[in-house]
Amino acid sequence: MATQSKSIIWIASYPKSGNTWVRFLVCSLIFGPQDSASALNRLAPDLHELAELPTQLPPRLLMKTHFAFSERMPLAAATAGAIYVVRQPADVMLSNFHYARRSGATEADDEAALERYVEEFIAARGDPRWLQRGMGSWEENVRSWIGAPLPFPVLPLRYEDLLADPIEGASRLRGFLGVQCSDEQLARAVAASSFERLRAIEESDIAAGRVGIFYKPYLHSSIEAGRRFMRAGRSGEARRTLSAAQLRQINLRFDSVMQACGYPLADPVEQGAKR
Repeated sequence: MATQSKSIIWIASYPKSGNTWVRFLVCSLIFGPQDSASALNRLAPDLHELAELPTQLPPRLLMKTHFAFSERMPLAAATAGAIYVVRQPADVMLSNFHYARRSGATEADDEAALERYVEEFIAARGDPRWLQRGMGSWEENVRSWIGAPLPFPVLPLRYEDLLADPIEGASRLRGFLGVQCSDEQLARAVAASSFERLRAIEESDIAAGRVGIFYKPYLHSSIEAGRRFMRAGRSGEARRTLSAAQLRQINLRFDSVMQACGYPLADPVEQGAKR
């Protein structure tokens, strides 16, 4: 069957780990700068938003997923390779909290609501919503893609490394994907995928009412309240926001996978952490 051909390059991650940023970067490297989320989704479709699975596949197809990898994952048999984006779990947790607020899936932005969310996330080892949708816990998701050898090549990318040196990250993507582009073109792709550029695309999509990652009609009231998909684009925010006790809980819960990914334990005494 056509769907069994090895043609899909997954852009995979646990939710709120930088998948949208990397999708824009990859598509800008291959196809040139993109101007809307809908254009991005035509070039690298979101598996979770497909009305039905394709019955025929092109020779190569970029596709986004937040699923933990397994043979049961839709289109798993068509996998040719994967780019996996991993992010420090405390920042993933905080970003998911704000994302849940934007989509109306959690309570108002106050300290008590955040405390409840942190407790739920730590107890489940991830966002309970994503567990219900087959994405696994944060640990399960990470381990499924980069914790053991898979029968296809995987390029792991740390969100924090991309922030620190996006040119180096783009160079790794260029090599992994076999993209023929000059260093100048690579630098343009990086600039076209910067946080400021993606925030501008989000505002443009909202103003034009273009349905996609950044704008959906049911999010109108949340958008009117100023909540954005492209919220901060930083690393280390959780260490400046969460309490020392919460950071210690995160260290205990995610210690082994954090260290396997090269992350230091979150320091409870870092400036800004509440005691």
